[in-house]
Amino acid sequence: MLITIISAEHSLRSKWVREYFASKGDEVKIISVNTSSVHSFFARIDFSKQLRKSLSEMHPDVIYCEATIDFLMRELKVYKNKNNNVKLVFDVCDDFNVDQKYLNQADHILCASESCRGLVHGAQLLYPTNGQSCLNTSPELSNEELFFCLIGNKNIDMNFCVSFLRECSILKKCTLHILGDWKLKESFIQSVLSVGVNVIDHKDLDSQSTRQDVYDQCHYGLNLMDFEGINSESLEYMCGQIPIINSIEGDLSQFCKLWDIGKNIDAQNYKIVASNICAESLDVQLNRRLHMRNLYKTYFTKDKFFETLDEIGGSL
Repeated sequence: MLITIISAEHSLRSKWVREYFASKGDEVKIISVNTSSVHSFFARIDFSKQLRKSLSEMHPDVIYCEATIDFLMRELKVYKNKNNNVKLVFDVCDDFNVDQKYLNQADHILCASESCRGLVHGAQLLYPTNGQSCLNTSPELSNEELFFCLIGNKNIDMNFCVSFLRECSILKKCTLHILGDWKLKESFIQSVLSVGVNVIDHKDLDSQSTRQDVYDQCHYGLNLMDFEGINSESLEYMCGQIPIINSIEGDLSQFCKLWDIGKNIDAQNYKIVASNICAESLDVQLNRRLHMRNLYKTYFTKDKFFETLDEIGGSL
């Protein structure tokens, strides 16, 4: 079979979809969309013409499309009407605002979270993966001091992070390990230092084993972001087997409650959460690390991603 994958440039999700179909012996071709370059009306018309030309030359058996751009879905709906034999798979990822009328033409609809599945009629759940396996871990946690880890990105709620760390530092000595870079990192570091929290800036650590060494020193990962769904930072915390302080609603919030992988936090309870984690035992911490490992291996490995695609593969 010829599989055509249409996705945003640098999409990690479509990378694993491509690897899956290639592992089955299928021919896979990629059409990448630079989402920042198709905002204008004329740019969309131009890309639509290119898409129609490419598909007419490829004659795909299956089209997998990340359905986060409406005009692509419209275009593929027209293509499907003219080419009934092609199987169309729309993956809405974690986009809660997709128009259902475009999805109805698809043979399969995928989504990346239970929260999204509840809003998209007929969607099948395909949790994301980062393709990594959990490493062996040897936590060395301090009783005297709290160590946090923060994976940087543009969606961090920096003010909330600082407020939470301030409350923790009142009760216990605290250190924040930072991985990665983002635009306002330096001003954030100064704000953290100003509330009495030490900072260790690791910048970018490319090696999974080196990152694991950091996670093994830390009691919690700070997952405090303006975001919906399960992002790459959440997957990294899971794979690193480090419990989280979480402000993201939806599946992650439910996992914190049902799997005991950390604490949900908001503007109303963050002082209580700070007090609780400053008083909890290391046994609680170590158990949560096991829970995080089990959660990741249950839902978020590459093998599980491929198994889920296998479940729909028979009807493609």
